[in-house]
Amino acid sequence: MKAAVIGASGYIGTAVAERLTGAGYEVVAVSRRETVADYPTVPGDLTRPETLRSALAAVRPDVVVHAGNPSGDLDVDLASAAALVDHGVPLIYISGIWWLGAVGETPFTEDPPRGDTPRAQIERAVLAAAGRVRTVVIRPGVVYGRGGGIPAEMVGWARKYGVGRYVGDPGTRWPTVQVDDLADLVLLAIERARSGAVLHGVSDEAVEVSAIAAAADLAAGGTGRAEAWPVASAAEELGEQYARWLALDQAISSTRTRAELGWRPSRPAIVDLTSGSYVRR
Repeated sequence: MKAAVIGASGYIGTAVAERLTGAGYEVVAVSRRETVADYPTVPGDLTRPETLRSALAAVRPDVVVHAGNPSGDLDVDLASAAALVDHGVPLIYISGIWWLGAVGETPFTEDPPRGDTPRAQIERAVLAAAGRVRTVVIRPGVVYGRGGGIPAEMVGWARKYGVGRYVGDPGTRWPTVQVDDLADLVLLAIERARSGAVLHGVSDEAVEVSAIAAAADLAAGGTGRAEAWPVASAAEELGEQYARWLALDQAISSTRTRAELGWRPSRPAIVDLTSGSYVRR
């Protein structure tokens, strides 16, 4: 089986490509970069949908995994999704959870996309093709592990300010997933998911960000203190949109995903930042 991975050099894509390789897949990276380490690479740019068509025609994969970031131009992103769907092989589209907004106290389940946000429209376009090609949408929680992701930023804030920091209110919660557990889910989606499935890559439904910030402070060599970072103040350093995303209170369920695919995330929880990849050596 040959898998074309878009975003194979990125944080999530790297783990996915390694997991697929370990499972016996021949991974080919589709990238704007000339080469992606360890994988044959063909040129393909998410901002130029015609290059994706050319790349897939050259690679002739058995499955496509889209682990890249949206371009920010909805028309272009929809055209890119169409180019991938039109190739006619299964497509695993890795989306996200922030676009769902503040979902309330009850954990949000694996429901079809709603509303007209750009991500919702992209998901809807991918799923609309499920009758003619197998398409699957995966929504990861906040991804951690391998010393990367948002937790790495939080460790950096703790080192910079001398205390763990989190954006928003103390009760703000994040759904989380370790990056290798997420890669396991991608493999299961390729091999078992039904066409049109919406899956949630979430190992812990709702972790308080104050606890994550305290663990980040410990990882940075502190005593485990954490303080709130007002959204307006954080926006000055991080940008308004990103700060507002970080302040989102979300609880996201993966019960249906686990039942359908037998996914069993097993890596340490995100609050275990005090050992391993996030600790200063």
